[in-house]
Amino acid sequence: MKPLKWLASNLGLIFKPDLIMLNTIKRIVILEGVALTLLLVGSMVQSHAQAQAFPNKPVKVIVTFPPGGTPDIYGRILSQELTNLWKQSVVVENKTGASGTIGTDFVVKSAPDGYTLLFAADASITIAPNLYSNMPYNPLKDLTPIINVASGPFVMLATPSFPANNVKELIAMAKQQPGAISYASSGPGGQQHLSMEMLKYMADVNIAHIPYKGFGQGVNDVMAGHVPLIFGGITASIQLTKSGKLKALAVTSEKRSKSLPQVPAIAETLPGFRIDAWYGFMGPAAMPKDLVKKINADVLGIVKRADFQERLTQDALDTVANSPEEFGAQVSTDLNVWAKLIKSVNIKLD
Repeated sequence: MKPLKWLASNLGLIFKPDLIMLNTIKRIVILEGVALTLLLVGSMVQSHAQAQAFPNKPVKVIVTFPPGGTPDIYGRILSQELTNLWKQSVVVENKTGASGTIGTDFVVKSAPDGYTLLFAADASITIAPNLYSNMPYNPLKDLTPIINVASGPFVMLATPSFPANNVKELIAMAKQQPGAISYASSGPGGQQHLSMEMLKYMADVNIAHIPYKGFGQGVNDVMAGHVPLIFGGITASIQLTKSGKLKALAVTSEKRSKSLPQVPAIAETLPGFRIDAWYGFMGPAAMPKDLVKKINADVLGIVKRADFQERLTQDALDTVANSPEEFGAQVSTDLNVWAKLIKSVNIKLD
C-alpha cells in the first residue's frame, strides 16, 4: 500500500485506499458478469445445436392405451410421419393400465432428451389426477407440454340388435329395468367410463359398468353381443358404424358431428352434457426449450398439411395445433374442469 501512497503524493493526489479497493471490486464484479454472460451464451448455442441435430438415434413414443382406439391410431400415424421427416425410426410402444398412468409415469421418469415422448390422451393427464389420491406424478410439474394435435368427441355405440336407437329410448329402457342394462369401457377412469357415469347421473338411471383392459377388448365383446353398449373415440367409431358392425346412438360433443350428422348429441336429451378428448405430444419435465420448439414445429408442419387436415376431417377430429405454452395452459384449465365434473358424479378409484 505504501508505494501507492508515495505515487499519489508525488502526483499531487489524495491517497484513498477505500476508493482503490472499491474500484478493484467493481472490476472483479464486471469481469465475473462478462464470464457468466459468455457461459450462458455458450450454453444457449450448445442447446440450439443439439436441438438442430435431434434426433440422431431412434425415438420412442409411448401410447398409454391398447391398439384400436384413437390415441393408438394417431400415435402411429404421427410416428410414421416423423420417421419420414427425421430419417430416424420413431417407434410406438403401448404401455397400458391404470387409466394411462403407468405409461405416463414411465415417460415422467425418462431422460428429458426427446428420445422418449408421450402421445398423450387427456385421461392420464387431466382426469386421473382427479380420480386417484396417490398419483405418481404431477402433470403440471413433471411433464413438458409440446403440442396438442387434435380433439374430438366420443360416440355411444350399441349392438345392431339393441332395442334403443337413441339416448331418450335408452333412458326409458333403463328406468324400466334398473341395473339390467350394462355397458363396457376401456377401463375405470377414462372418458368412456365417465361419459356413461355422467349420463347416468344426469338422467338418474342405473346402468351396470363392465370395465375391460382397453377399448379393443371391450368393443369385441360388444360386437359379439356379450355387452350391449360402449363409448368409443369418434375415429374408431366411424369405421365400426360404416361397416355395420355397430350402430351409433349419440355423440358426446355439444352439437352433432359433421361426420355423423344423423347421430344426435346427448345434449339434445340432456342439456349441458359435453365430453371431448384431446391427443398430443408431451415429454418429461426439464426438456430444453430449443428441443421442445423443434418438435413442436415439426409436428405442426405435419398437422397443417392439406392431406393431414383432410384425414382429421374424415375422422371427425378438430385441429388444435397449439404452442407449448398454450398446451400447458389448457392442461391447467382442464384439470379444474374435470375436478368439478368428477366431484359432481362422486367417483374415486382408490
